[in-house]
Amino acid sequence: MKKSLKICIFAALFTTFALVSCSNNIEGFETSDRMLSLTTFNAKMTDDLAFKGKRFQKMRTVLAENSSDILCIQDLYGQNKKGVKVIDEVRNMLKNDYGYDYALYAKTSNEDEDLEYTAAQTIPASCTMEDLSPIISCVMTNCSDYDAACIVQNCWQSFLELSGECRNCMLGNGVEAIANGNYQEILETCLQDTRIPAKRLEYEFSGNSGVLLASKLPMSNKTPVKLRSYGRMRPAVAANVEKDGIGRLQIICTGLSPITETDYDGFGESWEDEQLTQIGQILEIPVQEDVVQRIILGDFDGNLAAGNIRENNPAPIALLEENGWYDPYFDVEPKEELDCTRCPENPLVSDEAPESVPDHIFFLEKKGYEFSSERIFLNEFTDFDKEHQTKTSYSVSDHYGITTVMSVENK
Repeated sequence: MKKSLKICIFAALFTTFALVSCSNNIEGFETSDRMLSLTTFNAKMTDDLAFKGKRFQKMRTVLAENSSDILCIQDLYGQNKKGVKVIDEVRNMLKNDYGYDYALYAKTSNEDEDLEYTAAQTIPASCTMEDLSPIISCVMTNCSDYDAACIVQNCWQSFLELSGECRNCMLGNGVEAIANGNYQEILETCLQDTRIPAKRLEYEFSGNSGVLLASKLPMSNKTPVKLRSYGRMRPAVAANVEKDGIGRLQIICTGLSPITETDYDGFGESWEDEQLTQIGQILEIPVQEDVVQRIILGDFDGNLAAGNIRENNPAPIALLEENGWYDPYFDVEPKEELDCTRCPENPLVSDEAPESVPDHIFFLEKKGYEFSSERIFLNEFTDFDKEHQTKTSYSVSDHYGITTVMSVENK
């Protein structure tokens, strides 16, 4: 009840602010002209989250709650039953039903000629002959039949003296493997370099991107960027918009690769390394000199500690803050309660999951502006199974959204 009340209050204040503008002119501009509203939402329209079809239909209702100038939606992958891309279906819905006449996404596929290759790698051998000479000598002297008990009794100290990587290689299949006649094969494996050839990465969903930037304001200087990513294509899309009373702004909509338990085999050394590379690419997006404000919004898969929210994968956010970016949603007092956007109270999130805020709206310029941020899209639905007489709760996504209103300060 408390959270629902906060949403209602925020909506009422926003509506009142817009209505008052009819008679509140400042420097020739109405108050509403000096305000820009933005919303970010990870819709998670993928089959790895249940109720995809039902969630898509409910998303129409949810988006009706939003009246922002700018909307950034992530994870719009795949196609519907008619073969239409989900991202196109959402774009058409936003244009036809909600007034978002302008939209941008990176049109990518696995057929693109400019997809990058991973670098060829040579992984040095785990062991050298110098490492293994004492073990070879010991085994040949004491255990001609390669008996496991003999090896452990007479040569175990030699194994313990090996470096961790070499010891793990030699004992990876257990002493029994050595005793069963695989001794020479194991030696050869641990003494050989491993070469990993360069390969052209292909992406899930035929390489289609899943990030959509929609705007009620005309777009210019559109810049889609393919971020270095593994598994699913992760883009950033940037465009300029202009609003009377504010000026020209650059909007960047993105969604980073999440850190998962899936083995990483991409361009970097790890999922964490890939995220920082993606932030670096986003920060390198060119900007025109007459842009007065730059904004980055989307899913960053992490947050710093604030209020009651604990730190969660903070590196991408810390890198943005180090470069001067400001997130007003996190501008709270130390003991203030901050609403999560990925929450155990969400029916699609595990009860054991920590409260976190992976969704952010960052501004490069703080001086001269006022900000108001609020969590939105707290929708819960019930699915009735008539055949089994059961009901299941679900939400549109395992994320909630964030809306921020930026206004020019009165002077």
